[in-house]
Amino acid sequence: MKVETYEAENGVRINVKTDREVAVVVYSNGEERIYLPDGSGSDSTYYVGNNSGLAETEKGYSVLHEGSVDDLTVLG
Repeated sequence: MKVETYEAENGVRINVKTDREVAVVVYSNGEERIYLPDGSGSDSTYYVGNNSGLAETEKGYSVLHEGSVDDLTVLG
């Protein structure tokens, strides 16, 4: 698994190159944001403020986190 981050116009682009399903946990300004693969959280009992998830790419997943990233963890 390989994780790449880079500054984008609207935040930070996070790319995860992997052959398995993952979740990305982003820590930013004292808050935690969890990105799941698109469609994974639709039946969750948790409140979903913004349901944009990890977009599947040819080699893994990608997501745009709006804001800064203090730390991140990839689960999977």
